[in-house]
Formats: sequence, structure tokens, C-alpha cells
Amino acid sequence: MAATPARANDVFQPTSNEVNVLVERIKPSVVKVRSGDKFILAGTGFFIDDRGTVLTSSSVIGDNTSVRVVVNGVELEAKILGNDPRSGLAMLRVSYDESPSLPLGHAGDLKTNNGVIVVGYPMNLPISSSEGQVSGFDISYLVPPKDGGTGKESVSTLERFATTHIHANVPISPGQVGSPLLDHQGEVVGIVATSPDSGRTLYALPVEAMQKIIADFNQYGRARHGWVGVNVLQGPDTNHDGRTVRVVQAVPGTPASKSGIERGDTVLRIDEREIYRPADVLDASFFSHVGGNMTVVVRRDEDLFSYNFPVIERPLNPVPATPEAPITPMTSAPVTPSSPTDPIMVNHTVLASH
Repeated sequence: MAATPARANDVFQPTSNEVNVLVERIKPSVVKVRSGDKFILAGTGFFIDDRGTVLTSSSVIGDNTSVRVVVNGVELEAKILGNDPRSGLAMLRVSYDESPSLPLGHAGDLKTNNGVIVVGYPMNLPISSSEGQVSGFDISYLVPPKDGGTGKESVSTLERFATTHIHANVPISPGQVGSPLLDHQGEVVGIVATSPDSGRTLYALPVEAMQKIIADFNQYGRARHGWVGVNVLQGPDTNHDGRTVRVVQAVPGTPASKSGIERGDTVLRIDEREIYRPADVLDASFFSHVGGNMTVVVRRDEDLFSYNFPVIERPLNPVPATPEAPITPMTSAPVTPSSPTDPIMVNHTVLASH
């Protein structure tokens, strides 16, 4: 019986020679991306079909309208099919028949310590690869001070993604943002979004999130992010099963405002997704579809309620949460304002926004 290849979550890892063979197979599908004329941004991208469609990071495009893709040393003008700073994904097309594409895999199969590979272009250097392991999955990361710890930028700031990202202990260089993150089968499991620590590790947008945005680009020419207008915060619910997401406000004029959902409700489930922490809310929001419906199950005291909202498009500036007073947790102890476990405002998170 022929041996079957190891999947990304198998305990057996490929040899260095096998990795080298895999990287050589991947390289033709990975390209340089440059945008702008006076102030040029540069990064990496990769083909996803045989019609010249390239994925890259939105940060490589910025606000530029002039984009080039370098294929086999030849610089080609690219058309921007979509550019979504919120998810961090951009999609381009170049006139390049039978482009060698990378297959899209499944980030949901990844587990901590699985091996992953990045193939991309460091600034002004030939294509290179780096290998490491998945270290976790997170929706936020710390940005270190820009001035070394003095002055106005002396405190690290917390940044949040629109949905959970893959964190991997894989070093990257400037220019490798937009590179594919691949499993050991050579399938794309994410796209490199940023490094929080000067290139020592990376965060990548998972492939399932990429596919949601790609579908929007193909249908609408832009990403459409859903919204229903429920602001939430994180607060304890120690009498039950560790659920922490509490409703702060149903924004007036939104689908939720007429539903009957109430301030203080504990969110248990959004569609089929169980909700334990604010990141679960953001993930459910990210994958919602404008024009569809969202079912939200909440607990109020000891009763369960189910609400069904139409999902509308997220406004440019969603209404931030405006709690009138602290919400008493479902225990006998009130929330203490000075406690380190105070409810945390989740960046004016709503059930279908970020």
C-alpha cells in the first residue's frame, strides 16, 4: 500500500529535503507586488488561479491606485479587483495566461505546534522561505512603543483584528507581508498580515476569512461587512458556564433595536457559533452576510431567548457602546471599578462589527 502524505496536523514533520522540494514547487506562484509612484509600497503576493488573480495584503496597496506585479522579473500592470483594509486583504489581476496557482487549504485543521512555511520576497532580495510552528490563534496583539519607550509612544498599544488570526513562530523580513502561509502539503492556510515584534513572529489572516472576502470582491467589487447594531462588553457570569459577553446597548435604528434584546443579556450563541468571549462575537460578525439573517441566543436571568435579525452593512463609523452604568454580574458580588477583572469594552464591538 502506498504511503499517504502527512497532513499539517500530523505528528510527523517533513525532512529538510522534503521542505526544500516543496518550496521549489511553490516559488513560481509567488510574486512581488509594488504600488504607488512617488512613495512606493512593496510586498509579496501569490496566484490563486490560472487567470492571473493575485492575493496580497491591503497594506501593500494602501491608498494607491497604481499597482504592479513582478512575474519572472517582468513588471506587469495590475488591476485592483478589491482592497479591504479592515480584513487586510487585497486582490489583483494581471494579464498572465495560465498563471501557476497555489491551492487553498483549511486553517480550521491547524493546531498549536503544527508546522507552517512562509515563502516571500524580502526587500530587494531574491525569494526566500522560512519555517516554524503555529503558536496560537488570537484576535488582538500588542504594538510596541515606536520611540523605544519614551515620550508619547511609551506604552504598548493593543490592536485588534476584524477576526481571529493565526499566530506563528515564523520569522519574516520587510517585504514579506502578503506572503502565503502554507502547511506542509503546500496548501495556503493564511496570508501574512503583520509582525508584532519586528519580524520574529507573524500573524496571518486564515484562509476561510480570505475566502469570505474573495467572494465579496467577486460579487460586489468590495468587501461588505455585516452589522446588526448590538454593542457588547466582557463581564463575568460565574453562576453558569464561563460565558462572558454581555449586551450593553441595542443601537437605536438598527435591526436589533426593535427585537427585544436587552441590556445585561448574556450572549450564548450566534447562529451555530457558541459564544464564550468577545473574540467569538467578532468571528461570528466577520462571517455574517449582508442581506442574510443572524440568530442570537441570550440568557436573561435563568431564561433563554432567541432573536433573529436581518444583517445590514456595517457603517463606516459604528456607534460606540455607551453603557449608562456598570452591569451587575450574575453573582452576588457587584463589579468593582478598580478591579483588574472589570468588564472590558471590546473596541465598541457589535454583534456584527468590529
